[in-house]
Amino acid sequence: MLSAARKKELKNFYKKLNIKNLDDELMNEALTHRSYNSEQNITNGKDYERLEFLGDSILRISVSEFLFDKFPDYDEGKLTKIRSCLVSDKFLHYLSSKIDIAKYIYIGKHEEKCGGREKESIIACAMEAVMGAIYKSTNFEMAKKYVVSLYSDVDINEVMTDYNAKEMLQEYTQAKNKDLPEYKIINETGKAHDKTYEVGVYYHNKELARGIAKTKRDAEKEAALAALKIIRKGKEGQND
Repeated sequence: MLSAARKKELKNFYKKLNIKNLDDELMNEALTHRSYNSEQNITNGKDYERLEFLGDSILRISVSEFLFDKFPDYDEGKLTKIRSCLVSDKFLHYLSSKIDIAKYIYIGKHEEKCGGREKESIIACAMEAVMGAIYKSTNFEMAKKYVVSLYSDVDINEVMTDYNAKEMLQEYTQAKNKDLPEYKIINETGKAHDKTYEVGVYYHNKELARGIAKTKRDAEKEAALAALKIIRKGKEGQND
């Protein structure tokens, strides 16, 4: 049985969702990480994993229909690529700020000390579990309406530029003369388990831009994104 304090927390959470008549027990399950039950020695305690399984399906079909209707001229390949970005852990983590979901998750103290409350994977799973809980508390249409509301003000083109920066830069250089951009590590800082990488992207041995991130892959993406912005500014200048 949920405490009065937890019920009050959930009531506040429902206001962020803008949905009424949700099942407290289901939503509490959706917002509970397995580490919490383990740490609290709660036998047969429920966590978000089963509802996540359900919510994942609801998310995919809802986003698929949303994109199908929004972009009637896009083929299956392009729609699949966009959907892959929009349902990724990284993007769900970004969307989670709309409902401040991290604040309401029950999580073990050890996991929290390790940064679990902000981990992309944990937040994304909780987001999907909440979708599952909404569906089980109401119906599919309500769950779909909620999912679509999360994406309603998202600039798809901007998101895809960020998500596919390396691919888009490659397409640009190949269109010019079939040559590919090259990425080189310029600098590494920090300890082995917590490094920061600075990467430069080059074309015909000329540096286009640099990117800095905690992984080589992300640093390359940031460099490509910076290069694309420079290229676009150059094109805009030519058109003036």
